[in-house]
Amino acid sequence: MTADERKELLDRIEQEANEMEQTKKACARCTLYAVAKNLELADEKCIEATLKASIPFSGGIAGTRNHCGGLTGGIMALGLALVDYDATEANPPRRSFVTKKAKEFHRWFEKEIGYKMCYDIRETGMGRVYDSANPTEAQAFIDDGGYVLCGSVVGKAARKAAEMILDARDAE
Repeated sequence: MTADERKELLDRIEQEANEMEQTKKACARCTLYAVAKNLELADEKCIEATLKASIPFSGGIAGTRNHCGGLTGGIMALGLALVDYDATEANPPRRSFVTKKAKEFHRWFEKEIGYKMCYDIRETGMGRVYDSANPTEAQAFIDDGGYVLCGSVVGKAARKAAEMILDARDAE
């Protein structure tokens, strides 16, 4: 793949993840899907099953505003791409490589975004906290551009996860 093709692919992944978060929501799913689909990490059935598993990670893990879904979805994409061994095996040697890459992504995310917690990202980016369990507050979050903020985070996370996957593939 040429440098221009790679940039175009990464731009597409970032844009698709951002747009999907703004329209369909579920940040972990949107991050994972943009990467998995564009890098063809698995067949459609596997991707669908993985997306189902990722949905509860959205909203900072089950809507608790803990770890950002962009972070968890990106880590799931790395696992889907880089775990090339029997996932039921106890402790294969390649596991340390995958864990190292996930840790690199985690550190990048916290440095790039400024926070790893959904609560902190939203409070800093929007100037206040919204109670998603309250319908009025949930609507205010939407009206105030919450999904625009989250879409940007999701897009950046998807792009970085894809970049790391492509780098790992190139190194092999």
